Amino acid sequence: MLEIRQLEKHYKGFQVGPIDLCIEAGSATALIGANGAGKTTLFRSLIGVVSPDRGTVTLAGQQCDPAQGLWRQQLGYLGDYQPFFDRWTGERNLSAIARFYPSWSHDYALQLASRLQLNLQQKAHTYSTGQRTKLALISALAHKPKLLLLDEPANGLDPVSRDEFLTVLFEHLEDGDTALLYATHHISELEGLADRLVFFHEGRIYDDVIKEDLLESWRLLTFTAEKEMGGAPHLQSLMSELPGQKLLSSNYEATLDYLRQQGVRDVEATRLSTDQIVVQILKAMLREDGQHV
Repeated sequence: MLEIRQLEKHYKGFQVGPIDLCIEAGSATALIGANGAGKTTLFRSLIGVVSPDRGTVTLAGQQCDPAQGLWRQQLGYLGDYQPFFDRWTGERNLSAIARFYPSWSHDYALQLASRLQLNLQQKAHTYSTGQRTKLALISALAHKPKLLLLDEPANGLDPVSRDEFLTVLFEHLEDGDTALLYATHHISELEGLADRLVFFHEGRIYDDVIKEDLLESWRLLTFTAEKEMGGAPHLQSLMSELPGQKLLSSNYEATLDYLRQQGVRDVEATRLSTDQIVVQILKAMLREDGQHV
């Protein structure tokens, strides 16, 4: 659905890319990284607001040329700024946006507004931050896009609205025709939504992994040993109050083999959540930069 090849954007003192990334229809990919990693620049390059210095972006087999706008009809985007006409009602704003999308469904837009509890008869300038986010979500989804690009989309939403929004995203992915690229700092949202995690750091892809693979390979190992096991393979962190020790491993089977060879006792392996694993990977990224964690 989305193919990015050797994409680069250069700024003074900072470069995004080169980026190579392919996203299949029916998949949900989370883009994870610290502030300033280049995620928003990547999104803006994908929607044609920023012109890359090098590389190509292809959407559903069609090259995304900023000079040609029809390919954007297959795209739904929500970013950090929502440019609505403040003196217009929510409904009038949506009607204006609908003209650009032949596949726009007025009925579906009203359905989404009802589910998200948004009054479309209010003028946009009276909306709270969360209400503006809801209006932006409707504008991104009502034309049933083939690719959804969501940059911190749930900001400002209350817990109930956020839960309903995630349910709507699941529904869009169920038919297998829509792909999702989702950047968020709310890691808990990734637990049930994303099937692939792309870690973004200093303008480049740091790691690209299937979420289930991470959940299967990472473990917290608790054991007893007379000496510290700081030399264990795939060690991410070690907490030791001899003889009791706790070791975080990114490949627990290999680590277990090593520990057994060392004669450790009372080994217990505990699964980790997506949140816990993602935090550890983010910490590793910072450690490689020599930043304090």
